[in-house]
Amino acid sequence: MSSAIEFVVNGQSLRLTTQGVETTMAGVDPEPIRSHQVLVGGVAYPVKQVFELATGLDRLDFTSATARRHLARLGFTLSRTST
Repeated sequence: MSSAIEFVVNGQSLRLTTQGVETTMAGVDPEPIRSHQVLVGGVAYPVKQVFELATGLDRLDFTSATARRHLARLGFTLSRTST
């Protein structure tokens, strides 16, 4: 069963589902993680990479806090890397 959320970022109404995010990220190589990561399909990705690909937004148009908040609402596991 897939969770779904609706929200607005920069005046744009968006809808994401857990399954949609997982499908989008399947087979995508993760970029280097700088600070915050999210597990999707057992793979750790930078939160902004996942949110950008899942929403189609340019990553300059949202913060990592926005991405973390919405991905957490979908039930994804988030963490901060230790540096």
